[in-house]
Amino acid sequence: MPREPRSPQTFFGRDSELAQIIHIIFTHIGSRPARIAILGPGGYGKTTLANAVLTHDRIQEHFRDARYFVACESIFSPGALLMEIAKSLGLFDGATDVSWPRIRTALNTKDCIICFDNFESLWDQDADIRNSVEELLSRVAELQHVALLITMRGTVRPAQTQWTMPLLPPLMTLDYDAAKRVWEHTTDNYDVFAEELIKAVDYVPLAVSLLAHLAQATSPQLLLKEWHEKHTEFIYTNQGNKQSNVEYSIQVSLNSGRMRANPCAKELLGILSMLPDGIHMQQIERFKKLFEGINILSSLRTLQECSLISVIGERYQTHPIIRNFCNNHTLLSQRHKNVLIDFYINLASTSYRTANANSYNEMILEVNNTKAMLSNLLKSDFEDCDKLVQAIDKFIFFQCSIGDFSDRLISQAIEHLQQINASTSLIISCFYIWGRIYYFAANLENAKVKLQKAEMLCKTTEENESSKHADILHLLGEIYILQHAYNDAKILFENALKLYKLANNLFGQAMAYNGLGNLHIKLNDLNKAKASIQKALELNKLNNDILRQGNNYNGLGKIYLILNELDKAEVSFQKALELFKLSNAILNQGNVLHSLGRVQMMRSQLQNAKILFENALAMHKQAQSATGQKNDQYYLDKVLYKMSQL
Repeated sequence: MPREPRSPQTFFGRDSELAQIIHIIFTHIGSRPARIAILGPGGYGKTTLANAVLTHDRIQEHFRDARYFVACESIFSPGALLMEIAKSLGLFDGATDVSWPRIRTALNTKDCIICFDNFESLWDQDADIRNSVEELLSRVAELQHVALLITMRGTVRPAQTQWTMPLLPPLMTLDYDAAKRVWEHTTDNYDVFAEELIKAVDYVPLAVSLLAHLAQATSPQLLLKEWHEKHTEFIYTNQGNKQSNVEYSIQVSLNSGRMRANPCAKELLGILSMLPDGIHMQQIERFKKLFEGINILSSLRTLQECSLISVIGERYQTHPIIRNFCNNHTLLSQRHKNVLIDFYINLASTSYRTANANSYNEMILEVNNTKAMLSNLLKSDFEDCDKLVQAIDKFIFFQCSIGDFSDRLISQAIEHLQQINASTSLIISCFYIWGRIYYFAANLENAKVKLQKAEMLCKTTEENESSKHADILHLLGEIYILQHAYNDAKILFENALKLYKLANNLFGQAMAYNGLGNLHIKLNDLNKAKASIQKALELNKLNNDILRQGNNYNGLGKIYLILNELDKAEVSFQKALELFKLSNAILNQGNVLHSLGRVQMMRSQLQNAKILFENALAMHKQAQSATGQKNDQYYLDKVLYKMSQL
């Protein structure tokens, strides 16, 4: 008797794929029958979908008992496949050989549908075996009464078969609602911890189903704790079965014929497992140079074919579950790990203000990978804490410049430094960085708390921290200006200036003079303001500090704007804008474009003002500056109102 397909007990989130397959099958009945490959990574529900097709009401009504399911998982030759087909057809009589003509006759007597499940086990072998397997599959595909369905890991279909168009795309993970329904269909304790769990495994069907089964005996809260400790290692209900063990399922893909034929692919997967953002297509040449022993393009192709990576946008990325597995099992060699560490430490340590266009673009492309690498180094035994904190400092300054004010990395850095009893100097630096993040995010009260913590440590340590102490006082002065506490700000700037002079720090002295200049602008003492900012400009020219020269010219422009000396204001703002562009300072560009719009507005050049305010708004959106956007929109509305009156 033929083997009956089994209706899946749990089937959620694949309705659109099921409907597409059914539509294709019935569209081609009476002409050339459908040839459909269900592709995708392991554990994504390919077999479940195939069974749902074979047990669908319309399929049962049309094909009745001529629905055949052939399991290929343990088949490794065309002869073995013929025997398995014969068993499914009820033709096997115990003979060692089964003839193709007999099978062909049985399949061609009436309309039938046959599914070869896990076909990659049979197909993904040496070239001579693969060709023989493809030839046999093409014979089945040529039969006029046979609708053909296969399931395969990966993204590549057997070549000798003409597959029905449009091709079914490889399966993706479930959406949230479908994953939740899988859980609720399995157990009745769905809660916030279960929600976090299914999100952590990115809604992969096998992982969600297994976790839900584990939750029948263990609370989701405890399972979540185990996930944070072990990741994929504990997600199984049966150790030696790919349908009940996430890691076993992944290992099947890693041990596939295509992966064995290209050892470099496994090495590249280890590298990708360290990079949550993967490799951007623009970075392919860079990674070729970093890892000369790996054929990057060939390895990427193999990993894609095996569904171990996918292309998302313009990036080659591993799925989070694959990444966790690789990190658990140390696929990355120490040599390659050291290359990655050196690359990302150097990239994080690059000053965005002086970076050329190519370097700055690379910093943008790699920002998430850099953040992950720095975070991982804090959790590791990386010994050079000074170098790591300096890299974090530069990187966070860059993050803030592009509107990312996350403080998780610096919080993690302080926790790590305190655990290892690092020097007070490093901890002071980190609290200063933390305060600066809050300052850039306009979270002034929290900025003050972190900076005051840093100042207290400066006062209690015996280490010479004059410059660092001055940096802290200077930033506190900037905060007090924003809070209109001008007397407090003046004291802080003057004390910072004394400390900078004590340390012979010309950069710091320039900052303090600029701070005093901005303070005098607020106090409407424009002569003192101009003198202080010009002093700062002289020092910054000596220091060759382009960004801070831009800040000085911006300050002078504000003074001239208040004095209604519009030509001088425009010249100063234009110089500032040029320097900000050289420094890749997005937020500063937005600010100075706004000021130039004010100049044009005062000249009644409304069309020019409109363009400048629109450009400022675009810059402030890019820098995620809510205050800047609000001011731009306010003045843009004023300009538009005046234009409408005219």
